[in-house]
Amino acid sequence: SCASGPAFEGSRIKHGMRAASGAIEKVRVLDSQAKVQTVDDAPPIGLCGSGIVDAIAELRRIGLINRRGRLGDDPGVRPVDNTREFILVAGERSGTGQDITITQKDISEIQLAKAAIRTGIEALLDEEGIGWEEVEEVIIAGAVGTTIDPASAIAIGMFPPLSLERFRQVGNAAGVGARLALVSRSQRAEAEEIARRVRYLELMTQPGFASRFARAMYLPT
Repeated sequence: SCASGPAFEGSRIKHGMRAASGAIEKVRVLDSQAKVQTVDDAPPIGLCGSGIVDAIAELRRIGLINRRGRLGDDPGVRPVDNTREFILVAGERSGTGQDITITQKDISEIQLAKAAIRTGIEALLDEEGIGWEEVEEVIIAGAVGTTIDPASAIAIGMFPPLSLERFRQVGNAAGVGARLALVSRSQRAEAEEIARRVRYLELMTQPGFASRFARAMYLPT
């Protein structure tokens, strides 16, 4: 677990929201036109975490975002308030009657969040003295982890470039674990043993933290 701020939950994102009905959860971009999928197939009203990650991954894939996360020139990009935004869903197709966009600030917020996670992963690997290619399995938990596309997370540099077969999404692992601990003495004992073995790693005291975090802000080539 690594603190990454609220951006993946839709906070500090212009049209961000939690993964509720109408939230854009998947995005594909073709010829500057975004194709979106929403929760419950409802009319789109905003972006949840997985949709934001998808959108940035797609815009990077087609070259509309550079390595620094800057939006380039494109018919789908417009200036607004001294910055830029990409139109994901035009107002006539949205459930709000307003355009749903991803802004330059939104991209920067996700860059900060994904850099925190990537830096945490690399710090843990360094602590154990192993390379990312030695990782056998990456377990993704939590609300965002349930819906996020690992391929998109890799594309924006949040996760290391492992084969997709090594990623496993388990949903609300904390909730499941709490229920197991309540109904099973053996499971509770196992959880307590795991808790005793867990070590806390303070990222900000790690050598080279600042430079590593700065590198993780970039989007992969």
